[in-house]
Amino acid sequence: MEALHSTYKTDAKGVLWATNNPTGKAGLIGIDKLGDAIRFFDPTSLAEEKVIALKNHHEVAISPDHKFAFASEFGKFAGGHFIESGAHITVLDLATKDVVRRIPTGPYKGPHAMRFGADGSLWVIFEETGELGRLDCETLELVETFEIGAENGRPPFIEVTPDGRKIYVSCKLGSLIVFDTETRSVVATIAVPKGTEGIAISPDGSRLYAAENTRQDLLVIDAASDKIAGKIELKGAVLSNPKTSRLIRMRFSPDGAWLVSTNYASGVMHIHDGANPADHVLIPIAKGPQGIAFPADENHVLVSNHDCGLITRVDLATARALECVPAGKGIEALTYY
Repeated sequence: MEALHSTYKTDAKGVLWATNNPTGKAGLIGIDKLGDAIRFFDPTSLAEEKVIALKNHHEVAISPDHKFAFASEFGKFAGGHFIESGAHITVLDLATKDVVRRIPTGPYKGPHAMRFGADGSLWVIFEETGELGRLDCETLELVETFEIGAENGRPPFIEVTPDGRKIYVSCKLGSLIVFDTETRSVVATIAVPKGTEGIAISPDGSRLYAAENTRQDLLVIDAASDKIAGKIELKGAVLSNPKTSRLIRMRFSPDGAWLVSTNYASGVMHIHDGANPADHVLIPIAKGPQGIAFPADENHVLVSNHDCGLITRVDLATARALECVPAGKGIEALTYY
């Protein structure tokens, strides 16, 4: 039986960042949280090709060779607490579009965002119980977990620096956490009183952008000092109840020319200059924008509208919504491969 993993060991500049910001022409995968399904779409027409029924999955990571997808089984959160716990990461074969493995995570609950490290490991954050974990992609097992002080912080997202040396962890209810992959320890915390959600690391690794939960400003973190170097006030940001999810997600385009941020609470997105994200425009799209997918060699972006079952295609150069198509019930994560 062919191994169900792909090793990844390289120091080539930009390769790790590209792995953690995937694109491609082979297909498009969406994690339909509300529809309890994983959906595959034609990458050009966006026609649905296959649906796999799977409950409570949220996020997706694409293996470096684009043979497999890893989808995190988060569980279900409602009314201020977890009403169902998730404790698996599902592995899908992207050629056959089938589930090939279910990786148990044991007592570590609520796996959410995942990113690859420089040695080919897959790092995962556990939002319910607060640990940072490492999956061995050769054995397909959870081999290490680390207490990082996030047990009460509900940490949803992580970013790995392009050299693989640090992992940034956002916390909805606490400070940003900086984890050193060589010493396997927390080396800094960046105080953000009301917490953060979406984060994105620049292609050169010099800046981390983090969306804070008070006014939904984007904080600019200097990655050399791990200190806040500035903030970007988003045009037209709609304030909402800070006790509920504000959820700004961010993602750079594959060439780094653009940064896109989606604002779940307000139904708008922003297109930023990748080199100077303070230079940005606002676009109204549809209710509940979340997932962001950049196609290869094309000047548009797809956004999944979680609250109304749509995918919206947006032209980056003209900052104009081109079309929207029905897509599941509520897709949270979306990516080309």
